[in-house]
Amino acid sequence: MYPCSIFRAQIVFKNVAPPDDKWAEGVLCRDHEGNFSIINRKAGDGEYALDPVFIDTLGLASGFKDGGKRDIFEGDIIRICRFFGGNISDNKPAENVSEQQEDEMPERRVFADIPEGAEQLSCLEGVVFMNGGVFFIQFYDEASKALNAMPLYMFFGFDMLPAEGAAVKVIGNMYDDEELFARTLRLSDNVQN
Repeated sequence: MYPCSIFRAQIVFKNVAPPDDKWAEGVLCRDHEGNFSIINRKAGDGEYALDPVFIDTLGLASGFKDGGKRDIFEGDIIRICRFFGGNISDNKPAENVSEQQEDEMPERRVFADIPEGAEQLSCLEGVVFMNGGVFFIQFYDEASKALNAMPLYMFFGFDMLPAEGAAVKVIGNMYDDEELFARTLRLSDNVQN
């Protein structure tokens, strides 16, 4: 149904100060008492942990990755910039390509930030959410002075990485940085850009 059924949520820490990384990513589980946990793939060294999580912070992985190849989840705040030109290719045209090599495409460069020398065409910041099985970015539209949304797939290639001419970067999430969330969506008249 989705590219991957990986979820992310904040870990419940009882009687212990949370570490810098307080998020679990993995498969969502529910015990016989109704408590939610994630089989955390981030435990490291091929190990997994079963971490209890706050269900109200749950977000599904979109399958898309930013320019740093970081997974994008529901609730993430992302910056998407369209650009033209700049130093975007280290790849030189191949000479004498055999038929066997034609199937092997070189890995294309993707960007989290606009590359040096490129001209920025547009830029928006917004929050990722899913509706009807489609992931969107919700953002404040300066022209209409209202919230707007666009499908996220418009900014990505078939490999689920940023499309050519797009720089995509996860800059936070709505649970860790409420000020960034409020500023991104202009949720208060007191919020400054």
